[in-house]
Amino acid sequence: MKEAHSMKLFTVQEANQCLPELEKWIRELQEKREWILKQEVEIDALELVADKDEDGISPALDKKIQAYKKTVNRFYGTLDKIHGMGCFLKDITMGLVDFYTLHEGRVVYLCWRLGEKEITSWHEVGRGYTYRQPIASDPGKH
Repeated sequence: MKEAHSMKLFTVQEANQCLPELEKWIRELQEKREWILKQEVEIDALELVADKDEDGISPALDKKIQAYKKTVNRFYGTLDKIHGMGCFLKDITMGLVDFYTLHEGRVVYLCWRLGEKEITSWHEVGRGYTYRQPIASDPGKH
């Protein structure tokens, strides 16, 4: 998307074509998030007990922090790829992604959840996953 205020409108078919890439990226995000959370605990513990050199630096802690930062940067890079497609990752744990589409003359979201083979639901903008409705009259077909 070239401008922050512009939005990409998807047809169901266009959104479905994004799913294989999205599935791969969301699984990567889930794995990275778990690793990041574990590393935060380990870094906190290491800060308390790590041996420090004469400059007050712990080589073991420094190495762990560098690996942590690298993974965090990759995590956000993957998020940028997803948002760069024009869709929105709403929940990493569930793997929820929304896509803008037109339905009966108004903008709504096509809604997909990791594990679903294709997009079969939509919901109003401002409403969440629990308000999903089945696609009956081809929302997103324009």
